[in-house]
Amino acid sequence: MSVERVPVLIVGAGYAGLSAATLLAWRGVPCRLVERRASTSRLPKAHGINRRSMEVLRVVPGLEDALFAASRAGANESTLIIAESVTSPPIETLVTKISLDATPVSPSRICTAGQDRVEPVLLRFARENGADVRFSTTLERFSQRDDGVDAILRDEASGQETTVLADYMIAADGAGGTIRDVGGVKMEGPGVLADTISVLFEADLDSILPGGGFALYYLRNPAFSGAFVTCDEPNHGQINIEYDSTRDQASDFDEERCEALVRQSLGVADLAVKILDIRPWQMAALLADRMSFGRVFLAGDCAHITPPVGGLGGQTAIQDAADLAWKLALVVKGQAAPTLLDSYEIERRPVARIAIARSIANYVERLLPDRQDIRIREDEYGLLETAMGYRYRSDAIIADEFDDGACVEDPLRPSGAPGTRLAHVWLRRGEETISSHDLIGRDFMLFTGPDGGDWIEAARRIALRSKAPLGVCRLGFDVDDPEGLFLPRLRISPEGALLVRPDGYIAWRSRGRSPDPFATLEASFARVRGFDTGQSSGSHAAAFADASGSGHHHHHH
Repeated sequence: MSVERVPVLIVGAGYAGLSAATLLAWRGVPCRLVERRASTSRLPKAHGINRRSMEVLRVVPGLEDALFAASRAGANESTLIIAESVTSPPIETLVTKISLDATPVSPSRICTAGQDRVEPVLLRFARENGADVRFSTTLERFSQRDDGVDAILRDEASGQETTVLADYMIAADGAGGTIRDVGGVKMEGPGVLADTISVLFEADLDSILPGGGFALYYLRNPAFSGAFVTCDEPNHGQINIEYDSTRDQASDFDEERCEALVRQSLGVADLAVKILDIRPWQMAALLADRMSFGRVFLAGDCAHITPPVGGLGGQTAIQDAADLAWKLALVVKGQAAPTLLDSYEIERRPVARIAIARSIANYVERLLPDRQDIRIREDEYGLLETAMGYRYRSDAIIADEFDDGACVEDPLRPSGAPGTRLAHVWLRRGEETISSHDLIGRDFMLFTGPDGGDWIEAARRIALRSKAPLGVCRLGFDVDDPEGLFLPRLRISPEGALLVRPDGYIAWRSRGRSPDPFATLEASFARVRGFDTGQSSGSHAAAFADASGSGHHHHHH
C-alpha cells in the first residue's frame, strides 16, 4: 500500500471543502480533496453567495467574474416575497437591506447562482491553482499522531487503498458527516424543526413570473407552508414543502402528488409540469460543541446545521473555509505558530451560533408566525449585522479600549476596533478606483495615516526579518482617500496605524504614534500570529504591554 504525504487533506467537496481547496491552493499550500460522490452537486441545493462570502472568494483572480458568469440572474437582482402562491397577491415583499444596493458596506455584489453552478466553478479554480481533487474516493478510516493525521483513502472504482499522511485534516463531510463522531464531537441545539420534501421541476415559468432575475417566494398556503425558488436553468424551479411526518411518509410523495404541489405552489391549476427530482430532508438547527480535535478541523454543515431560510448555511461554510485557509497556510509555511489554529473555533463558532438564530428567526417571520417559541432571542441580530458585522475575539486579535463585548456591529457604522471587519471605503490608486478591501486578501496589511511614516519603516524591517507576509499602505502616498472617509471610519489619527489580517479583520490598532513603533509593531505582529512575545527582551515586553492595553488577558489552552 502506497504512502503519500500532503500538508492538508480535505474530506468533502461541498462549499466548505471546495472553498478550502481553492483558497489553500491559491496560497501555495498543496492539498488533496477527496469526495465520495462521483461529481459535484447536480442539484441547486443552496442559492446565492452573499457579500461577505464574495469578499473572501474574490481575492482569487478571476473567481468573482466566473461566479457571476455561472449565474443566470445579474448581481443583486433578487426578489423575495411572502405569498399564498407565486401568482397570488404578495402578503409581504421582503426588500431587506441586503436586497438593496449595499455599496456603502462592501465592494462585493450578491451572486444568485445555485450550488449546482457554483461548485463546478470552485472545482475549476481549485484545480487550476494546484489542488489535487479526487471524486469517488472515500475516507475509510483515520487516526491521529502528535505530528499528523494518518488517513486511509479508498478509490471506489478500483478498490485501491492509499495511506495519506497529512499535517492537518479539514472535515467538510456535511450534515451527515461521520468524521466528527470519531472525535466525540456532539451536536447541540433545537434539532429537527421540520420534515421537508424538495422537488426540482421543469415548467413554463416565463409565462408566470414577471421579469428576470432570481425569485424566492415563501409560501403560506392553506394546504402547506414552503418555498419556491427559480434556478439558473431557464424554466427550472424548485419547491420545498413541509409535511407532517405523523400523517405522511416521504415515500407518499410520488410524481403525481409532487406535480399537484407544484401547481398549488405556483397557483396555476392546469400547468404542465415535468418532475426532475424528489428529495426528502429534515430542516434542523444544530451546533457542534467543538469545531476541532487535535489536527482535525470541522467546517461547514458538519460543524453547524442552519435552517435554509436566508441562505446563511452556505455562507458560513465558505467563510469557515476561508478562515482555515489563511491560518493553515501561515502555519504550514512556518510563518505562524500552530497555536494560531486555536483561534479557528474560538472565532468561528459564535458566528455559526448567530447565523443559526437568525435563520430560525427568518423561518418564523417568513413562514410560521405562530411559532415564536422556537426563536433563540439572545443570539438574534439584524440580517446585515449577522451576515457582515460579526466580531471576533481571540488571541489572534489584540483588543483595545473600545470593546463593549457586543457580538456584532452595524457595518454601516464601523468602529475600526480590533476584531471587527475592515470598513469598505472607495480609494484612488493612480487612475483607478479601488476598495480598501482590494488591498487585502493574501497578506497582512498595515494601513497608516499620511503621517505614519515611522510605522511604515518599522513594518518594512519586520517583513524582512519575520519572513511573514506583511504589506503596507500609507494614505496619501500609496492610495488617496478623496472623500476623507478612511481615517474617521478606522478611528485613527494621521499618525495612527491599523494591522489587518488576510481575512479583512482588524488585528491591532494604534490610534496615534508610538514611542517605539518597531518594538510595538513587532510584538503585536508576532502575537497575532500565535508567537509568544514573552520570550523577547524586556524593552519589547514593555512596549508590548503598552500597546495592548491592560484590558486583555492572554489565555493558554
